[in-house]
Amino acid sequence: MKDNKSFLGFGIFVFLCFASMPGRAQDRLSNAADAQYRRSSLYSLLVAHPQAKYAAQIDYVYLGLPTPDKYEDHNLDVRRVEALTGRAVQPYEISAFLNGNHVARRLVAKWFNRDSKGVFNVDLVADRGNYNATEMDVVEARMTKRGLAMLSDAGEELIGNTFITVNDIVYVDKEQQARLASAILQVVAQAALVATAAAEDEDAQAIAGAVAGSAALGSIIADNLAGFKVKVMTHLYQLVWNDSIAGIFYSDYWVDENTPEAERLRRKALFEQTDLFRLKYLGKYKVKSEKTVMKGVHSNEDIIRKVCARAMDRNIVGLQKKFEAFKVKTPVYAVEDGRVVAKIGMKEGLKPSSKFEVLQAVQREDGRTVYRRVGIVKPWKGKIWDNRYMAFEEQAEGAELTATTFRTVSGTGFVPGMLIRQLK
Repeated sequence: MKDNKSFLGFGIFVFLCFASMPGRAQDRLSNAADAQYRRSSLYSLLVAHPQAKYAAQIDYVYLGLPTPDKYEDHNLDVRRVEALTGRAVQPYEISAFLNGNHVARRLVAKWFNRDSKGVFNVDLVADRGNYNATEMDVVEARMTKRGLAMLSDAGEELIGNTFITVNDIVYVDKEQQARLASAILQVVAQAALVATAAAEDEDAQAIAGAVAGSAALGSIIADNLAGFKVKVMTHLYQLVWNDSIAGIFYSDYWVDENTPEAERLRRKALFEQTDLFRLKYLGKYKVKSEKTVMKGVHSNEDIIRKVCARAMDRNIVGLQKKFEAFKVKTPVYAVEDGRVVAKIGMKEGLKPSSKFEVLQAVQREDGRTVYRRVGIVKPWKGKIWDNRYMAFEEQAEGAELTATTFRTVSGTGFVPGMLIRQLK
């Protein structure tokens, strides 16, 4: 893998603001009045293979996809890095890139809104954790037992649940059978041409121009694009955050508006040189995209976006099943006739055989939050929401729903605001 120029300037497709919005099912979800709960945070990175077929199209649609709605968006500026060879990259290569560019430190800096002067604040932590920002003031909090517990709770529940998914996406070459030759998406060409005219940065112009030029080589991909498939290998990392690391960070590197100038400069320099923060490699998961249903698809961009989005969703589900720390909690949206309703569905891998525990969040006297199991539920067959990408446009069974209804296996007294989490 390579990193020409600096980490913060490498490989950014500036023109991707022209990407289309996700399907209506996702729009309905984002507009719903969800209960407040603590999501894990996610930084998603693409490994690009510029010489591979449809590389530009895959780049384009990937960088236009939103962060999965069960995670907080913790993306850094760089979303795309290039592989040096056409083969799939290995974990040690990815780790070398992430460590060499101090990604762990950058993730921590983002958590605390670090500015160019090195000043931190807890606004983002307080917002995502539903804390009172004033009570979370680091200097004040470190002086009380309850304050220390809140800082520890925030670190364990939020900062320590920061993940990186590195997605290595490669087109499965079916050219001879499907006669896909050198056809390139016209819609990509149009977006790139618009961006080329609008971009002020020379690198952005060059990238957009290259995509526009390559798109001009072929005509629109015909019905054979229904056979478009990709392989996606997703590598999962977790930010390491514990009481020891937190203690050093708060005592040695913390800078706020009240820090004296000389001390601010000293601590700023120390933070920028530290190797205190690190990432833990959890593992990987690989899928091959399934056959694409063409109903509701109106453009070639739709096809590639649908294929890539669904493949990556399946990888997320696979990684959640393999790694307990990566599992998400989803709030109970409603309770109807004793049945639990939650805004989760086939996108998250739900099947009639899936089983979920119902959790009640309890805040202890010291300010820390613990979760107590109060029951078990299973999806009700025929009431499972198909919230996969473009399922609504596809008119898939269950796509007309806006949530999944669960039947009770055990437990009582479920109320909105409780959480559900899938069991193995």
